[in-house]
Amino acid sequence: MPTMMEKATWLMERLRTPVTMRDLQEEWRYDPMNNFPGRTFDKKTFENWRNYLAAQFGVEVEMGRFAGRNTRYCLKTAPGAGNARKWLLNTVSIQNTLRENLTIRDRILLEDIPSSGDVLKTILDAIKQNRLISFDYEDYWEDQLTVTMQPYFVRLYRQHWKVIGPLEDGKIEGIRSYALDADRMKNLKVLEEKFIYPKDFSPEDFMADCIGTTTFPTKAAKPKDVIILAWEKVNLYLKHTPLHRSQRILHDCPEDGYTIFSYRLHTTDDFYQEVCRNGNYMEVLYPKDVRAEMMKIIKGMGDEYAGVSREDCKKKVPGVKELKALMEDAEE
Repeated sequence: MPTMMEKATWLMERLRTPVTMRDLQEEWRYDPMNNFPGRTFDKKTFENWRNYLAAQFGVEVEMGRFAGRNTRYCLKTAPGAGNARKWLLNTVSIQNTLRENLTIRDRILLEDIPSSGDVLKTILDAIKQNRLISFDYEDYWEDQLTVTMQPYFVRLYRQHWKVIGPLEDGKIEGIRSYALDADRMKNLKVLEEKFIYPKDFSPEDFMADCIGTTTFPTKAAKPKDVIILAWEKVNLYLKHTPLHRSQRILHDCPEDGYTIFSYRLHTTDDFYQEVCRNGNYMEVLYPKDVRAEMMKIIKGMGDEYAGVSREDCKKKVPGVKELKALMEDAEE
């Protein structure tokens, strides 16, 4: 038996373009979700689904004569629907599509997403109440930390959730981000102590000049103008999937297979990782300090492969034959 959410999202999918009530009823009559093939819904049921969409997703269904045709229904996104609501709508839509195609589920490959459900729910509860949270956190670069912070907002990036906000003292300069990973974030507690969420603070504006979830440590820091040269297929990819919302094309040379892009952003760790993942198909041209940092990163990678970095430690690393033997043992 389909849930109300499933039926409402079925309706939402059909209302992306104007459609008549009769067409909707006929499509539902023989839809796989319909438990009573040949029968369809009445106007009262339609109104229930319509009200559910408005209450759960903030999406209105408007009725009118579009292009002079018969009365039709169409989706109308409610004012103020932000990124979270759009993401939710898209997620539910995809879920519905997958459910309708279970017969070919072995031919639909999905990415594994780390579970953060309970942790996410707890933190969202704290955000709604403006309460401090505390937890023990395993940092990759430091020893285990005990953190008390003001959870301002959460962000999803590359299938990972992070909570972002200042530490207990509330200073913007102290804003940090922590992964909502049950293996790294332990003993999570919502404290009784409340904090005052700044009325003039906007999570979207705060992260506007950043890539990913890495926050810039100081309020006074200004984003930099960055110029990047992209070659061959990477430049085509960037034209369709910008590295950052500030992306602009400064110079395009299709015949030689390159494009020069400009950006205005904070050069955080996530920025450098994005540049590195494109290998020699992407080059920072400006400014000098960002280019120098990229050269330092690349040199460090070269030293690793040349064996001139961490020489003492690498003497203890097993050889190739030993590693192959370990792989064979692991497969048994």
